[in-house]
Amino acid sequence: MIQNTEQDVIHIIYRKHLSVTEQTIPYLIAHRGYPACYPENTLAGLEAAMLAGTCFVEIDIQLSARRTPFLCHDDHLQRLTGTDHCLTQLDDSVINMLSVPYPDSGLASTPEAESLSDLITFCQLLQEWPWVTAFVEIKLESIAKFGLTATMDAILEVIHPYHKQCVIISFDARAVAFARRQDAARIGWVVPKWDNEHGIIAKQLAPEFLFCSTSRLPHDSHERWQGPWQWVVYTVNDSHTALRYADEGVFLIETDTIGALLQHPLLKKNACIQSL
Repeated sequence: MIQNTEQDVIHIIYRKHLSVTEQTIPYLIAHRGYPACYPENTLAGLEAAMLAGTCFVEIDIQLSARRTPFLCHDDHLQRLTGTDHCLTQLDDSVINMLSVPYPDSGLASTPEAESLSDLITFCQLLQEWPWVTAFVEIKLESIAKFGLTATMDAILEVIHPYHKQCVIISFDARAVAFARRQDAARIGWVVPKWDNEHGIIAKQLAPEFLFCSTSRLPHDSHERWQGPWQWVVYTVNDSHTALRYADEGVFLIETDTIGALLQHPLLKKNACIQSL
């Protein structure tokens, strides 16, 4: 087995002089784990992504009524659990009884559903994969419900022992600026809109990572905002598009199909676990 450390991965991404071959191979980020085959943001999907060889995962965080951070993209849970509730209004004991069904992926011998996970349990799993970096996205609904300081304090307290493996990201520029003021070594901003005003905000934040949707990010690198960051594009689920973005200078790509893409003969070269 070949095993890259987190430091190796970050060093490779930031190197200024790469060979032509290396320049055309991106790193893949497991967007919410492996949602093409597993329930999104669940431990089963995230562990499957790590077993597939991902170097990076991305998770979403909402707070419960007790302000416990849970892995969940939506506040309203109808899409995920089929229940007419908001996670931010539920007690932890109720959330722990909810589950997210598997997608119709064709996987054999899978359970019907997976439980929602709290952030501390995920961090304990992440610690078992020390070469994997987690992008931890703080969702806007929790900030609106509990306020910026309370939300950030609740999340940063949990990830502090694991901070070397975690990067705080958010659509909310105030949230990533807050993380920076708390001495976060790396932050990421998710660009909500492409215009001059948001370009100025990006330069003021100077994050290590700028996340942008495929519908917003210009394909011409000269049209992108210039700064000290690495661009991350989401969401790409086919190898052709992933390699095209790498040719255009985008080396970090979020995908829902991490296991499938890491079977590609080029893309698997940047896996963090490779079978010899």
